[in-house]
Amino acid sequence: MLAVLGAAIALAAWVGGEPYLALMLGAFYLVCCVGAYLWSRGRGDAAAVMRMSGDERQQGLDLKSTAAAGAVTLAFCVGGTVVDLARGGTGNPWALICAVGGVSYIAAFAYFRRA
Repeated sequence: MLAVLGAAIALAAWVGGEPYLALMLGAFYLVCCVGAYLWSRGRGDAAAVMRMSGDERQQGLDLKSTAAAGAVTLAFCVGGTVVDLARGGTGNPWALICAVGGVSYIAAFAYFRRA
């Protein structure tokens, strides 16, 4: 997945008229992919989560970490919205990201409540 997303970002930079940035991004993501592959072959909680083969405790760590990262990211975007509005802006793109986060939370909550 990391390789696909990295390739998409590098391709977007290339299409956007930044071929040198695209090459640098491609090289960066290639190094990240090799590092992630080597790390996932090791031992420990992070390697197990990266392999998607962790036990229940490790999967719980991943779930809690993902939730915390989402909460921090959403809080950062709320802050960005407030700062942009205070400066006389429209609040975007921060407000849009906040809306996507809020709607996706409600949809996930409704889904998992029934599952």
